[in-house]
Order: sequence, then structure tokens, then C-alpha cells
Amino acid sequence: MTLRDKVQINRPPERVWPFVEDPERMKLWNPKIQKITPISWGDRDIGFTYRITYVMGKKASEFLAEVVEYRKPEKLVIRLTEGRLAWGEYVSEVYELSRTKDGTLLEQRIEIPNSGINIFLRLLIAFVLRFGSLTGRKYLERLKELAEAPS
Repeated sequence: MTLRDKVQINRPPERVWPFVEDPERMKLWNPKIQKITPISWGDRDIGFTYRITYVMGKKASEFLAEVVEYRKPEKLVIRLTEGRLAWGEYVSEVYELSRTKDGTLLEQRIEIPNSGINIFLRLLIAFVLRFGSLTGRKYLERLKELAEAPS
């Protein structure tokens, strides 16, 4: 199962990138992230790891996050393991930034292959990613507002 979203941001990729690659900044636009616990220190790159706690519904789940692809400021792939996933299963978060004449096209994919997540939870995840919070505001729209705000 692959969930997709995208947003046009009126800023260059270099301005958008920090909101995607920095786990602490991800908390600013994704309200489902409850906690970030660094494991690696220093600059983010392939192999950088941290723990991330997501809250879906009323339950929190802590995952091990590892950067498996890092091309600044074009592409970031984060692999999530542990949490509510069965042993050996994972979820990938893929962020691709493309320069456009108006700024940046940010595309997000959540890839859930063999994740052990039942169909009900998959549909809930799809709904939350599609419509964001109960107000209907998408998470990438929040990121857009942050990136486009005056510095």
C-alpha cells in the first residue's frame, strides 16, 4: 500500500528541505509526532537514526527511524521499524523535492509493504494523511505555511 500527497511551495528547495530532513522540525507540521529521541548525533545523512513516537487515535507507538537515502535538497527516505510492526517489517517515508518555476513541488509517499498493519488501520492512516486533522487541513499544507513564512 502506498499513500501519496504533494504540495506546491513558493520557496526554493533549499528553504523547504530543513522542514523535511530535521525530525524536530517535522513535529511543527505533523501533529501526530509526539516525541523525537536522537540516537545519532551530528549532521543527518544515510545511517542517521532516532526514535520517533507517533500517536494514531489514542495509542502511541515508538518506532526506530533510519535515514536510508539522503540527497540534499532533493530526496529523503526514512525507514521505520519496531513500534506496532511485526519483526522484520517496515514503513518507508519518502520525500522528493523538485525545483519548479514557482518554487518547490514537494511529494510525499508513505510505503507500507508487508507492514503487518491490518486493513482497518491502513484505511485510518490513509484518511488521516489525506484529510489531516478533523478540520480537514493536510499536514503538507502546514509545512507549506511554515516554509513560506517570512524568515
